[in-house]
Formats: sequence, C-alpha cells, structure tokens
Amino acid sequence: MFNNVHIVGIAAYHPKCKVENCEFLERFRQCGQEEHLKHLMSKVGRKVRTHAKDGENSITMSVEAANKALEKAGIKAADIDIIISATDTPEYLMPSCAMIIRNKIGANKAKVVFDMNSNCVSMVNAMDVAWKYLKTDKKYKRAMIVGSLVVSPFTKMDDMITSPLVGDGGAAVILEAREELEERGFLNSGMFTDDSYNETIRFPACGLQNIAKEAVDINEKKMQWNPFDFSFLSEEWTKLINSLLEERNIKAKDISGYFMSQFSKEDIMITMDNLGVDARKATFVADKYGYTGTASPIMALNDTLNEKNFNKDEYIIFCSVGAGYIMGAMLYRW
Repeated sequence: MFNNVHIVGIAAYHPKCKVENCEFLERFRQCGQEEHLKHLMSKVGRKVRTHAKDGENSITMSVEAANKALEKAGIKAADIDIIISATDTPEYLMPSCAMIIRNKIGANKAKVVFDMNSNCVSMVNAMDVAWKYLKTDKKYKRAMIVGSLVVSPFTKMDDMITSPLVGDGGAAVILEAREELEERGFLNSGMFTDDSYNETIRFPACGLQNIAKEAVDINEKKMQWNPFDFSFLSEEWTKLINSLLEERNIKAKDISGYFMSQFSKEDIMITMDNLGVDARKATFVADKYGYTGTASPIMALNDTLNEKNFNKDEYIIFCSVGAGYIMGAMLYRW
C-alpha cells in the first residue's frame, strides 16, 4: 500500500478591478519609453492585470480562495488539519497570517498552522512541505495551502518591470492523504538555488528597520527591482524538470500539463521548446490576471481544471521561481 497525497480542491480569487495595457503605455509614453514597454509586454504576455481595491488584502483574498476550494473539495473547514499561508506580501507579520485565516474560515481543528515565504515559489514549496507532512505522519489527513500577492500598491510608478507586469490575487489548494495500491499524487520534488541575484530585488527597499522613519522617502518603502538579465530561467527550469523526470524514468512528452511561474510567457515557451514538448501543454494566464507571484502556477492549474479534467495516470509538472533566485518543481500523477 502507498500513502498517497492528492489534490482534492483548488480555487482562485481575482479582484474585480482590471487595468489594461493602455494605462501603462500612456504613463510611459510621457517619458519616451512606450515602445520599450510594448516590447516587454509582448515578451512576457500582458493584456490585463487585476488589482486589489476597497480593503482587499492578502488575507481577504486567501480566505475567498480557501472557501471556494473547500466547496470544490466537498469538505468543511473543520476537516483541515494543516494550514500554510504562502505569501511574500503578508498583511501582518504577527500573528501568522495562517492563524488569522484559520479563524476566518472556521478551521478550528487545524493544529499545524504557519506561514512560509520563499517569494514567488512559496506555494510550490508549501505544497512540497505539506505533501511530506501528510505522507509521513498519519495524524494528519488534509492540508490547505493558501497563497496571495498584493504588490500593486507597492510598485514604483516609474518601474517598468513591476508596475505594468504584476497583478494581485489569491489561490488555495487542498491536499488529502489516501492509502492506495498504486503510487500516485505527488511523486517527487526538486529545488535549485543560485544567490547571485539576491541584491536585485528588495521589498521594502529600505528594509524593515527603516520603514517607520519619517525621513525615509516613500519610494524607498516600496519594492526595488534593479533590472537584470533573467534569460537563465528557461535553461535552469529545463534542467530542474528533466532531473525530476529522470528520477522516475518519465519523458517530458509524457507530461500532460505544465504549470509554471507566469512571469514570462516567452521563457515558458522556450522551456517547452527545450523539453521538446508541444507549447500548448503549458497553461498561460498572466495575460488575464498579470503576474500573481506565488499564486500564479496554482491559478494556471485552476483555469485548466475549469475547462477540463485530467484522466487517471496523467502527469503534470509544477515549476516556479522566487527572487534571488530559488527554483522549485514537483511531479504529480492523477
């Protein structure tokens, strides 16, 4: 018998406020950067992005997604044993956002409750942690991973990378342990870290120690993104995915769906080409929502499952990247 861990519920929440490309093109036209921005948005694949408004934050969006995921899974909040909040824009540092979410959804039997932050790879890493909790400790039956991004209020108006490219939103996924005769669900995972780029992104730019100082400029309390060449993404994603597949003697062409970080459409397409895989197997949703960071691979899977179901024994891949940078990938069998 195998103690397998399955995805049993998945959902996303998207704010109603939508901002189209034209708003940013007009802004950057005034400083002569319109054509540059057009090229960038074509490369990364942007049309519309959703922005949090009217009191929406990382907790409210996580709660919305969590309740939808519970409904899809056909279970109650009281059935959840583990809650992990995986976000790099937590509304509070104390207490943990996971504890607040536990309270708001009524998951009063959840005993393991904590936050995780590895930036945009957080939800993939949190699924990895939750999978191993459920697989190795029979006290726990179900885990909920919630992730959200609210960064639009913290981007600098003249930053061509973050301001036009990001979107806000939340996602949730519920995992369940089951005893089965065949091995399926989450099969393996892998990570890769190269800290060469750790100084390119800072949020807040001034550091928490200085954020309360009135003398610190407001822009220094927002996100800092120093432009850098991120063409390494596709090469390193390809290596990481291939390493997972080789462990299981599976070919890239045998994977039915690739759910990647939604930061750059072009880099996803290059990765698919490197793997020798039909590009249509990679779901891209950032043209509709903007780049939603940690939640983006889960949103891609959610959109796919709203259109179709995977058959038993089909495989999918999760793969994402966090600032600095850290990469994580997981192989899953339905």
